[in-house]
Amino acid sequence: MKINNAIYIVLLIHLFQYDILARQYPKYDQQDFENELDNIRKRFETFDLDNNEIDPNDRVDVDRWNQLNDNDIKNMPPINDYSNEKTARRWLQWFSRISQRYYQVDTVLEWNYETNITEENEQAISKQSLISSPFDRLSLPMAKRFNEHMKYSRDEDLKVSFGRLSKNLISPNDEDVKQTSKLSSDLSRVYSTTKVCELNNDEICYNLSPYLERLMQVEKDYDRLLWGWQGWHDGCGNNIRPLYLPYIDLLDKSTKENGYKDLTEYWISDYEMGNDTVFESIIDQILQDIMPLYEQIHGFVRGRLCEIYPNRFDCNGPIPAHILGNMWAQQWHERLDDFMPYPETPLANITRILEEKKYTIKHMYRISENFFTSINLYSMTSKFWSLSMFTKPPDRDVDCQPSASDMGYHNDYRVKICTIADEDYLYTIHHEMGHVEYYMSYAKQPFLYRDGANSGFHEAIGDTIGMYAISPTHLIKLDFIDEETITRHYEMNFLMRMALQKVVFLPYAYVMDKYRFALFRHQINHDEELNAKWWEFRIRYGGIMPPVERNNRVNFDPGAKYHISTNTPYARYFIAHILQFQFYRAMCRLQGQTKRLHMCDIYGNKYVGERFKEMLAMGNSKPWSKVLKTLTGDTKLESQAVLDFFQPLHQWLKMENLARGYPVGWM
Repeated sequence: MKINNAIYIVLLIHLFQYDILARQYPKYDQQDFENELDNIRKRFETFDLDNNEIDPNDRVDVDRWNQLNDNDIKNMPPINDYSNEKTARRWLQWFSRISQRYYQVDTVLEWNYETNITEENEQAISKQSLISSPFDRLSLPMAKRFNEHMKYSRDEDLKVSFGRLSKNLISPNDEDVKQTSKLSSDLSRVYSTTKVCELNNDEICYNLSPYLERLMQVEKDYDRLLWGWQGWHDGCGNNIRPLYLPYIDLLDKSTKENGYKDLTEYWISDYEMGNDTVFESIIDQILQDIMPLYEQIHGFVRGRLCEIYPNRFDCNGPIPAHILGNMWAQQWHERLDDFMPYPETPLANITRILEEKKYTIKHMYRISENFFTSINLYSMTSKFWSLSMFTKPPDRDVDCQPSASDMGYHNDYRVKICTIADEDYLYTIHHEMGHVEYYMSYAKQPFLYRDGANSGFHEAIGDTIGMYAISPTHLIKLDFIDEETITRHYEMNFLMRMALQKVVFLPYAYVMDKYRFALFRHQINHDEELNAKWWEFRIRYGGIMPPVERNNRVNFDPGAKYHISTNTPYARYFIAHILQFQFYRAMCRLQGQTKRLHMCDIYGNKYVGERFKEMLAMGNSKPWSKVLKTLTGDTKLESQAVLDFFQPLHQWLKMENLARGYPVGWM
């Protein structure tokens, strides 16, 4: 008892010191902001998401584009000397023109399928892949031959362009292309159309979005959550399994035919962070740096859940995956009310505030756009407002996984979000519109440079703005909360909310590709270990376990995640969750804030926005380390920005877990 009292005294001293610092967050011109809000509200009154006129003929014509490419392919410039730089530039112009058209066609067809899942749209994708494959087979060997010489060129553009082109993949026969395309569409369809039915009524069934996702967020009953979790993982994952294995076998075959030892090596090459060993050592070290903070969060959350669900699981071991507020236990902030350091000081309920202020879905998109334009980034285009999918249509199957698309043609940028008016979707809107801001920023780059500096950059941009958008300081500006509301207790609760979204995601993101790297390297027995290895990694690296016994020969729980079924690399999200804190810290420093970064808000700071835009506009025209340096001064990924942001919470958790007697760790 004396030890506990001493701990509380130390904790009170620490919190008193923190409270003194807490009185120093930055000021802003509230009148200017309120004037801007009035302007936004006036725009809301006349704005209609569904009624923005565009020229219906200003679009990609699939047949016409393919005809143009056929003609251009027949007129390839002659190559007499692969070491001649003038010849290389002419060839690169020819290649870029054709590739850009194929990109535009592919993007349109993918959009059509994802927003209207039909057999006809699926077949259109398969047909197009067969049309474009001969060009890939023709051009890739040439790009590789050019690269043998251009990698020594003093012309940086030639060196970079051919270096990247030489990494591409081609399949040498049409049958493999056809099978790969078919399996890819089948995987997408299974994920998008799986339903879970009530136990006693198979006529009442639910899609993942919005019902099952929402169930996992708001339901507290242990067994009802188990029904939702098991129903989705069995219904989706089990049906993904027989499609996924032959699919990755075809991809593995293709990567080896293109000179890679496996799909892992190909994926890692995209990040330009060294070979497999170097890349994985960087990611391993970052996770190791974060783990002391994660373990404290895990210990506190597990302790609270053991009190809520007594005798349901071992309070010294892993946490069952279904009781953390998310179908995949990748983020836990939906259960913040149960894990809040100071429950008597709840955070602003943004979902309720949106409802009280009668903010509709269209308001949410304009709020996001306004943040970007306030820092001198771009307004959304007419095509964005006319052609995006903002809500789930009632008359057809669609892919509800939020995404953004650069259609690559005449300012055509879109998002696909089955939006609901709540806090999570307000954040998601900022994230996906962040992709669009990146697209628009590098639109003037040559076609081959119109991409993120690496794939992690793209994911980090919107998340960085999203962090500012829900910060307590910005919520004051939005008139969502009063300035007097912000106390040290409120701030600690906010830090916990962010940690449950950002920090706990890192072990999950790590496992997503750790598992697939092992699978691609044939280190996992498909019959005996396919599902067991997934949970071995989830337990080892995150302390998360399946809530019920799983069957290795039937279940495929990783397949119940979108990015597995679509074979989307996931290390990009791990990298993004590190980069966004480096971006965030750098922009706060640019406006003079170096402490209590969670109270930073760059809204309206056009100088900071211009520095941000300068980095975005580079696309991937330079190595990502040089792009990163333009904004942050850093040249590598580093975990310190994350640790700095959450340092007050980390200290609080160490004291609180000790005081409550909550064990830390799970092995």
